[in-house]
Amino acid sequence: MTAGVGSSGRMPARSRRSFGTALRARFALAALVCLMACTAAAAPVPGPELSTDPQPTPSIAPTPAPPDLVLELSSSEGHAVGRRLLPAEVAGPAEAVRGTMEELLEIAFVDPERWGDGSFPGLLSLFAAPARDEADGDLRRLTLGAAAREIDAVSPTSATLDVEIVADRAGHPVAAFATVDLEAVAFAGEVRGPVRHHGTYVLQRSAEAWRIVSYEVRGRVPRPAQLRTDVGATSFVPGIGLRDPLVVLVIGSDARPGQSVTHSRADSIHLVGVDPASGRASILGIPRDAWVPIPGFGTDKVNAALARGGPDLLVSTVERLSGERIDAYVLTGFEGFEAMVDAVGGLDIVVPFPIRDSYAKADFDLGPEHVDGRDALAFTRARHALPNGDFGRSLNQGRLLIGAVSTMRDQLARYGQVALLPWVLAGAEHLRSDLGLTDLLGLALAASAIDEREVTNAVVSGHVATIAGKSVVLLDGRAGAMLRDLARDGRLDGG
Repeated sequence: MTAGVGSSGRMPARSRRSFGTALRARFALAALVCLMACTAAAAPVPGPELSTDPQPTPSIAPTPAPPDLVLELSSSEGHAVGRRLLPAEVAGPAEAVRGTMEELLEIAFVDPERWGDGSFPGLLSLFAAPARDEADGDLRRLTLGAAAREIDAVSPTSATLDVEIVADRAGHPVAAFATVDLEAVAFAGEVRGPVRHHGTYVLQRSAEAWRIVSYEVRGRVPRPAQLRTDVGATSFVPGIGLRDPLVVLVIGSDARPGQSVTHSRADSIHLVGVDPASGRASILGIPRDAWVPIPGFGTDKVNAALARGGPDLLVSTVERLSGERIDAYVLTGFEGFEAMVDAVGGLDIVVPFPIRDSYAKADFDLGPEHVDGRDALAFTRARHALPNGDFGRSLNQGRLLIGAVSTMRDQLARYGQVALLPWVLAGAEHLRSDLGLTDLLGLALAASAIDEREVTNAVVSGHVATIAGKSVVLLDGRAGAMLRDLARDGRLDGG
């Protein structure tokens, strides 16, 4: 934490107020197959809408007891060097692989007694040692994830498996490719939600057991909030000490490991306003390449202000653009951002369109998505696949902030004010700010009182140009008006 104002020439703040496929390309079947790499990819598969109809369907009781899962072996074949394996040679290994994959589905999706507290104990024992760390980090992709805490039971409607066995010249099984498809219905009281899992797994034989060494999965599970019948009617607004509008500059630093978070270029810049009186909030993104005057340093890209004079100089730069004072700033870097998102259990976001950006390692389909720290960072950094480049990127960063508000409110509705504790502690640990811990708590309370549907998300207007060989964004007159509008009263409403 930092306190007070530095010597960057920042305007004095207002008096302080108390205020986060399948591996369908089959490998060439050759002599000995050694598969040790663990890779994972996940994206939601579109499925039917959730139903809150309390009437049971003819085929499925409202909250059935966990059924026995039978994973049907749809096809099995085998390949050795120079020949196909006979059915009798394939049958035993294929059945053993089926047993491993059936156990994985039982632990991950079907048997509530094996979900534990959401840690799915026993699941990692099905993976080979080199793959366990990766699988541990991908539990939400490989299982029901956080939704398991809300689900009473899951009833499979279809579970199929295709297996291909790879053997050496002597016909001894070496590896297996298993393609699994599961469709099921999750029950949480009277609410039902679709569960789908498609995965291609590569297994190796070890000590007479088949263990997973590589996987590629995609699937759909309900978000926790979707399984609560009272979410739509819940209204929880904690007491707030904040009465006047609050305007905060939210900064993401481009610092890499070992670099200064406070004196590297800014990767994201957003002016965030909260107006408790109206219950509204506004987010206004400033493209990092915006070509602006920086007090004491001439004209440069706005993100250079952080590198040249720290967050106070960046605040002063934005204050000069808006003509209004900013109440406070909060700042974090890539590592801190990921840690904060993970500390609060991930964020629920809405992806506006499919995003495929290999540079940012972003791979998202259209629609709701629950993201951990790694995927949240990828979502905020993707720009190559966006129609408007950095403008679209800045808008997506605003969407993630809205997702944070939505996630916080869901947690508050579920657990009460104690749910704020992880948010405040994560902010205190990973944010740099001129707010103290008490102010951060006030800011969290203020944010939790905002309905995410009442949040305006926009980016200042301008166009891309080239100056002195640099690609920059030239802001137009409307950009200054937008900044003044928000900074004046915490609302972006054209007033």
